[in-house]
Amino acid sequence: MTTRRLTIDGLTVNISICGQGSPLLLLNGLGGLMRTFDPLREELGDYTTITLDVPGVGKSQMPRWPMRLPRHADLIAEMLKQLGIDQIDVFGVSWGGALAQEFALRYPRRVRRLILAATSAGPAMLVKPADILDFFSSSKNANLRKQEGSRNSIQTLLRLGVAKRMLTTNPRSYLYQLAALVGWTSLLRLFRLRQRTLILTGDRDTLVLPYNAHILRRSIRRAELQVIEGEGHFFVVTSAKRTAEAIREFLSK
Repeated sequence: MTTRRLTIDGLTVNISICGQGSPLLLLNGLGGLMRTFDPLREELGDYTTITLDVPGVGKSQMPRWPMRLPRHADLIAEMLKQLGIDQIDVFGVSWGGALAQEFALRYPRRVRRLILAATSAGPAMLVKPADILDFFSSSKNANLRKQEGSRNSIQTLLRLGVAKRMLTTNPRSYLYQLAALVGWTSLLRLFRLRQRTLILTGDRDTLVLPYNAHILRRSIRRAELQVIEGEGHFFVVTSAKRTAEAIREFLSK
């Protein structure tokens, strides 16, 4: 695994490259650090997986102002240009699934195939800024004490991710990423996508309900849907092997 720092649009961005084979870009969810993908990348060693800390997350530079999603997509395009990659398969989960859609729409020739996991054509997660602030305020006072909610609630996911050091602990990072989604939707543009697309959803996802996956499947011309049974929003981590199998089968067709 190789970690590099690139300067893109005046920002220092931390990226990671791992494995051998066809290039596969992994785009993370809200607050996700690169290590979130470690279990999945271990299962996909026959691919060259590329991921990054988006600006404001992890070791990437915090922008002065929140970046809108199109600017994030432009940053991805410049990153791939600096890496010398003309075309790539793209996997995006949750917030990263929204970014993957925007990137594919803005740079269709750069994307060979598209995989969208636990995401939607509107705001990628049903999260309120107050929930983020309340969580970190409570965490500082109670050492990440258990909070009420379902197994897949935002509080539960934050608690799990922070405890396992897969999510950033900086509330500002979350607020900036949420700001990127304000007013964003791909719904009226998805018909323009020509790439073969795989849509993955957990049947127990209570943050991005499975009906969002069906909307994506009906809106993208060459899309297919696969449901990960018994899994919630975090199935990329909790079912890394099953997720990798779905990815490999799709990309090998």
